[in-house]
Amino acid sequence: MRAVAVVAVLALAGGIWSLRTRAMEHYLATQTYEDIYYLPPPDWLQVMSLGYRRALADLIWLRALIYFGDEFENRGAVKHVFNYGDSMLALDPDFRRVYRWVGVAGVYTPTGSPPETIARAVDVLRRGVERFPGDGQLAWDAGATISYELLPNLPKDDPSRARLEAEGNEYMLAAARLGAGPPWLVLTNATSLRKLGETDRELRHLEEMYAIVRDPRVKARIEIRLSQLRDEAYAEAFRRANEEFEQRRREEFPYLPPTLYFFVADPVDVTRGLEDAS
Repeated sequence: MRAVAVVAVLALAGGIWSLRTRAMEHYLATQTYEDIYYLPPPDWLQVMSLGYRRALADLIWLRALIYFGDEFENRGAVKHVFNYGDSMLALDPDFRRVYRWVGVAGVYTPTGSPPETIARAVDVLRRGVERFPGDGQLAWDAGATISYELLPNLPKDDPSRARLEAEGNEYMLAAARLGAGPPWLVLTNATSLRKLGETDRELRHLEEMYAIVRDPRVKARIEIRLSQLRDEAYAEAFRRANEEFEQRRREEFPYLPPTLYFFVADPVDVTRGLEDAS
C-alpha cells in the first residue's frame, strides 16, 4: 500500500508540474509588449515609501533596468526613462548611478534620440555633477554628451551652440583634472581651448595635467605642445611689450623716434615688459 501511495503522489506531482509548465507557456505566449509607466508621481512615492525611500528607490532601479532591456528587445522608444530617473532621484538624490544611467539610457536608444531628448539627459547629468562635484566620471559624461551627442545634432545656426560648446569644454577640463575620461582627453581639451583662442588656459591646462597623465605617448605629445606654446607665449609677450613701449612713446614724446626714446624713457618701464616676455 505504501508503494502505491508513493507512486500516486509522484504521478500527481508530475501532473501538477506539467500543468504548471503548460500554464506558464500559455501565459508567456499571450503576453504583448506595452510601453506603460505605472508608477505614481515622485511626490506621491515619497509619502508611499513610509520612510523607506532608499529601499523603494532600489526596487524602482530593478524595474527600470528590466524596462530598459524590454525596450531594446522590442525596439521601443524608451520614452519613460526620465520618469524612472525622476522617481528614483526624488526618493534618493544621492543615488549616483541613476544620473549616469539616465545620461546613457536617455541618449542611446534603439530608435535614436532627438536633440530635445539628449538635452533632457544632459540636464540630469548637470544635476549629478552639481550633487557630486568631485566625481570626474560624471563630469566626463556631461561634457562628452554635450560635445559628442548634443552639439552634432543641433542646427548649425542654433544660438545655444557657443554656450553649450563652452560648457562641454568646462566639464571635460574638470574631468581631466579629476583623473577621469580617456587618456587623450587632455590633448582634446587643449585643442578646444586653442580653437577658442584661449592659449594661456591651454598652456596652464597642459602644465597642470603633465604630472597627472601616465600614458607615455600622451605625455610626449604634451611635451611637444608645451614647448610650442612657451615659444608662442614668449613671442606674444614680446609683441605686447613692444606695443606698450610704442604707446608710451606716443603719449610722452611723440616727436622722438623709437631708438632715441629708448634712451630718454624710464629704464624700469622700458625693461619691465621685456623681462615679462622672457
